[in-house]
Amino acid sequence: MRLARVVGPLHRVRGLRISNVFVLDGGPGDRFVLDTGHPIERGTLLLGLRSLGFSPRDLTGVLLTHAHSDHAGNAAFLRARFGVPIFAHREDALVLEGAREAPRLVSESGNLFARLFCAFENRAPARVRVDRVLEGGETVGSLEVHHAPGHTRGSLLFRHEGTRSLLSGDMLLAAVPPLTITQRLCLPHPDFTLSMELALATLRAFLASGLPFEHLLSGHGRPILGDAREKTAQLLDTAR
Repeated sequence: MRLARVVGPLHRVRGLRISNVFVLDGGPGDRFVLDTGHPIERGTLLLGLRSLGFSPRDLTGVLLTHAHSDHAGNAAFLRARFGVPIFAHREDALVLEGAREAPRLVSESGNLFARLFCAFENRAPARVRVDRVLEGGETVGSLEVHHAPGHTRGSLLFRHEGTRSLLSGDMLLAAVPPLTITQRLCLPHPDFTLSMELALATLRAFLASGLPFEHLLSGHGRPILGDAREKTAQLLDTAR
């Protein structure tokens, strides 16, 4: 079995090492893949999709949390191979379609792996035609869409009210970058983030909205089940 149930209709593709891919199986019209992983892990992704219990062609769409290649790297393949529509925020859609150049990532941390990741992203950005542009504030299937700029201009949070789960992409991480071996709640890595100041402001505004969530399904690290909102508030209280 290549899919692991996380909570309710939300599943995680097993075996991916670089970034997480989640699947929402809420029935016809509410079947989404959230992010697509890095191209070098396409085989593992396909094994996961084959265990869905239905054809990937029956997916409602791919929802991208942001445009980086470790999250959007297989989007073009899924669109071409299975005809799966691609959903992304307007700001990152411009980058994915090549209409706007992505901000160049420059590692200032001195970390060797961070430098390598930045170099790869600059050299081989993800490209895909976006079928539906999202703005934030709408609903797709059973997911609320929230624009959350900071990590990228078009980063998105998806909230599943039925399970009180927040799918955060790289705006909130459940493992410490860049290697994401240590598992704990943390902020995005500055080397890969457009603006840490904006990311913090966005996260604080989201918490101030009062929208509840108990579980965090991040782009990296194991899902945090229970007390995720409280843990996020504590993290932001100590962030500068």
